[in-house]
Amino acid sequence: MRSTKERNSNFELLRIIAMLFIIFHHSVVHGLLNNNTSIGGWTPVATKVWLTTFTGQMVATLGKVAVGIFVMISGYFLVNSSINGKKSFKKILMLIVQVYLYSIIIYFVAVHFKWVNPKSTIVLQQTFLPLFYNSCWFVSEYILLYLVYPYINVALHNITRQQYRNLIIIIAITFTLVPTLIPNFGSYGWYGQLVVFILYYLIGGYIRLYGTKHECLLGTFLTISGAALMAVVIFYYDYMGATTHNQQFYHNSFINIAGQFSPSIVLMATGIILLFKNMHLGHNRLINTIAATTFGVYLIHDNPIMEQMIWLKWLKMPALLVPNVKHYLITAVIVCPLIFIICSLIDYVRILIFNAISFVFSKFSRSK
Repeated sequence: MRSTKERNSNFELLRIIAMLFIIFHHSVVHGLLNNNTSIGGWTPVATKVWLTTFTGQMVATLGKVAVGIFVMISGYFLVNSSINGKKSFKKILMLIVQVYLYSIIIYFVAVHFKWVNPKSTIVLQQTFLPLFYNSCWFVSEYILLYLVYPYINVALHNITRQQYRNLIIIIAITFTLVPTLIPNFGSYGWYGQLVVFILYYLIGGYIRLYGTKHECLLGTFLTISGAALMAVVIFYYDYMGATTHNQQFYHNSFINIAGQFSPSIVLMATGIILLFKNMHLGHNRLINTIAATTFGVYLIHDNPIMEQMIWLKWLKMPALLVPNVKHYLITAVIVCPLIFIICSLIDYVRILIFNAISFVFSKFSRSK
């Protein structure tokens, strides 16, 4: 989730859209369907709300697609990078600093307003060890990817285009298609997630190095076919769950079909990348400035304390799980962009402060 000032704004705009996807995703998994069977939880789905559940599940898939988009963008821009220990260390350090900065600030704000028990073991672990207690799983996986990408690049630049394509196909089949078709094939755990990140990286790098024929047409086909396939399968499972009153159908519809290991997610993310690659926006300063705050938007709104406050305490999203789906949709369309704007403004202030500190230190260093 990073921005480079000289980049064209097509992918920077995509970062903004992808972060909005993630906020909509969280409005479902932390709000509307929180702990619901339909997203792997334990609260049964009531038959009368199955259509709203289906809508929520489809919205939730946007977040999974967004994860693929972010990592593919990294692969697109990093695939031609060489090993630079100092640059990599600085990048990782800045990511960790931002994670801890927001985690600690939000903790003390929450303590001040009595949102949390300051002595809670879980709260303390999530606050002061966010990279180790799944508070920032994306950051943890991204750092691991960032540590190994230079070595991946060496391999990619020493194999043929056909070998590169075969590598993508092998990983895609093994870590997306097989787990979807055979759910009990095996549990890949955290390393499976890392491999999927590597798959996204490989796809982004391949698009940068080789491209494909008729990219706009292919991108449209992949996006629509991936979304249609997912919608049909999820609808079928949810409909069966509603008619048979078997909660396992709801569980299977999302966990197996719309999880991060889903081939439909890979298809949609790849298609969207191809479409935005061929947009010609030039360099738009406003878009790039907003895109630079997307990582901060993620850290603020998806903080464990904030996700509880936003979706459960303030907005009471689970109460919108009613037969009339428009209540959720209207709320989400209004609230999710507003959350993005507020968090983006907060992180923009953080960027200004960091830039000022960097400027002072650089002047001080030159004066020595």
